[in-house]
Amino acid sequence: MLWVNLIMDTLASLALATEAPTEELLNRKPYGRTKSIISPLMMRNILGQAFYQLAIMFMILYAGQEFLGVESTVQQLQNDPQSGREISAQFTLVFNAFVLMTLFNEINSRKLHGERNVFQGIFLNPFFYCIWIGCFAGQVSEKEIIR
Repeated sequence: MLWVNLIMDTLASLALATEAPTEELLNRKPYGRTKSIISPLMMRNILGQAFYQLAIMFMILYAGQEFLGVESTVQQLQNDPQSGREISAQFTLVFNAFVLMTLFNEINSRKLHGERNVFQGIFLNPFFYCIWIGCFAGQVSEKEIIR
């Protein structure tokens, strides 16, 4: 969890903060003083991503043994609560899915006001793509270390 909180969140904030403003953003009218920071569209995107990530992680956690070929850690813990002390392949898959979905959500977070092409200008910001590639490589190498 330190990887997610310290490295990924900090670097993702840095990567997104270095995004240059687009012409569309500069032409947008300013928000009023009483307007919420989180717009209804932004709230929809946040909730949609949260439900999507929860659905995928619960699917891996509760049905992963059916389609991934891993031993069911959930059933093992229900039968013997003391057996959950070792890291299981199923929990590792849940964590990796969470990190990778968070990385891809970082790309989606580049556009805030309903723009459709999230890849537009992605290579104009070397901070963003270097940090993204570094986090992805760190996650892949971390997975290999756990094995």
